[in-house]
Amino acid sequence: MSSILLTVGDRAPAFEAPASDGKTYALARLVAKQAVVLVFYPGNNTPG
Repeated sequence: MSSILLTVGDRAPAFEAPASDGKTYALARLVAKQAVVLVFYPGNNTPG
């Protein structure tokens, strides 16, 4: 997995991710239908 550094105001890169409902969601499909807010946070037990 590659790391991409983003700053405030940057567009998010295209990605797909699994959700807790078992479905996989693609950012491109979501933004075509509605506004999307992405929030990133460090995982449990990690510094930051």
